[in-house]
Amino acid sequence: MIFFDKMKSHWPFSHKKMRAIGFERALDIDDPNVFIEKKISRPKPGPHEILVKVTASGINPVDIKMRQNYKNEGQFRVLGFDAVGEVIAIGAEVTKFSIDDKVYYAGVQTQQGSHASYQVVNELLVGHAPINLTVAEAAAMPLTAITAFEILHDAFGFDLIENVGVSKTILIINGAGGVGSTLIQLAKYLGMTVITTASRLESVTWVKSLGADYILDYHQDLHDQLKQIKQDKVDYIAILQNTNAYWPLVLDTINPFGRIASIVETTEPIDMAPLKNIGAQFSWVFMFAKGNYGVDMAAQGDALNEIAELLDRGVIHSTLKKTYNGLTVENLKHATQEVETGHTIGKVVITHEVLI
Repeated sequence: MIFFDKMKSHWPFSHKKMRAIGFERALDIDDPNVFIEKKISRPKPGPHEILVKVTASGINPVDIKMRQNYKNEGQFRVLGFDAVGEVIAIGAEVTKFSIDDKVYYAGVQTQQGSHASYQVVNELLVGHAPINLTVAEAAAMPLTAITAFEILHDAFGFDLIENVGVSKTILIINGAGGVGSTLIQLAKYLGMTVITTASRLESVTWVKSLGADYILDYHQDLHDQLKQIKQDKVDYIAILQNTNAYWPLVLDTINPFGRIASIVETTEPIDMAPLKNIGAQFSWVFMFAKGNYGVDMAAQGDALNEIAELLDRGVIHSTLKKTYNGLTVENLKHATQEVETGHTIGKVVITHEVLI
């Protein structure tokens, strides 16, 4: 009997099941079987992991790329790289969180994602969720906030200190998307002059509401528009869309000793040579790199805690634009279709329970 009791202590989740929505093959978004629901084993946290009951999860372009490029046919894959939820179990060596803590995070590509009832995640990647936001508002933030933070901090060298960037200018290419929507707000908090691109009336209205100082129509000549606003040279450039297409503009626009960051992979080589003689720097920013390779993971949890404080103070606001109530195959499909258009403003989130 004693032996049985000891064994039970190691089994708290091994026989429990959970709902998860994912896929087993790369199908077009219009295929009726693009996503399927399954009952799978509830994960058990490792020594440095927490088990989270997920209450809302977000949709990002990376979900689409991973589904479209999926090679492990027949293996059930759950995506979702934004989550907010409640800690229900902790690993033996966890020190940052306790049972019942409300948390939010983006996770890693190498584990099952957040479109499920429960998820395990390394505690270092996790932040305490903002307390003044709804679960949907909080779930909209992790991946894009970390990315925006790493652009400003890792690539451009700024700490999140109010007005530390006064007199500096930043050009954000594609300001209305998830990352751009957060980056505009953080750059304004730093005191920077923010120039961004947008075209549709809804996008222009959105980025203006976030604090953008100048809005350029990307369907028109961007060089001319920059000259018209007397900002033909800028200190920082964040490329959030089509690195190749915008590279000639970047080379003509970046100031000597300026810094450039891109989150969008190139489809062909780009010419870095012109940056040498002006001392300008280029950086890739890929927020999954730290978690995927186990490098400085705590920096992401720390960043989320800083972002949560700014959100709770009302300094910045959630970029949530659309909410689907209830984690269902149909809702995941519709939410993904919306993001897959490439014209999404802000973020799309699914709450895991129907909220009235």
